[in-house]
Amino acid sequence: MDNSGNGTNKPRSSTDRWVKRGFIIAILIAATIIVIIQWQPPKLGWPNDLSAALSQAKQQNHKVLVFVCSSPPSAEDRWMVSKTLAKPANKKAIKDGNFITVQLVLDKSANWAKKYGVTRTPTMLIISPDGEHFYKQEGKIGEVDFRNKFLKTPLEQQCSIPRTSPSSP
Repeated sequence: MDNSGNGTNKPRSSTDRWVKRGFIIAILIAATIIVIIQWQPPKLGWPNDLSAALSQAKQQNHKVLVFVCSSPPSAEDRWMVSKTLAKPANKKAIKDGNFITVQLVLDKSANWAKKYGVTRTPTMLIISPDGEHFYKQEGKIGEVDFRNKFLKTPLEQQCSIPRTSPSSP
C-alpha cells in the first residue's frame, strides 16, 4: 500500500527530509526571536537603578523621572515610549528640566513599588531629590500633556509619600 497518498511508491529523498527539518528549525528560531523581542521592555536607553538615580538626584538637587513598564511590555507601555517619551520635544523637555531618568520593570513586591504606590503600568513618577515626595501619573500620557503638564507639575501639587504608623500591640 502507498504511504505517501500520491499514488506512487517513490521513496522520499534525504534532501527532502533535510529541507523540511531546516524549514521547521528556521520557523522555531524566528518564533523564539519574536518572543524574546516581545518580552523586552521598551528601549529608552534610561538606566534601571533607582537607588543610584536617587543618590545622584540628592547630590545634584535634581528630580528623578521614572518610567515604569511591565514585563512583557503592554501595548500601553510601548505606546508611551513611541508616542510620548521618544518624541524629540519631550526628550528636550526632560533634558532642559535636568531630570535624572530611570526605567523600571514593575515588581509589585519591590520596596520602591510599595513606597510610591505603583500597581499598574505604564506609570510615570517624578520623585523629589530627597526621595520623600513624588508625583505619579498612571496610564498613557499624550505627547503634549507630558511636556506641558506632567513635567511642569509644581512641587506644591506633589504628593507626600504615605507614612504607615507603627502597629499597636
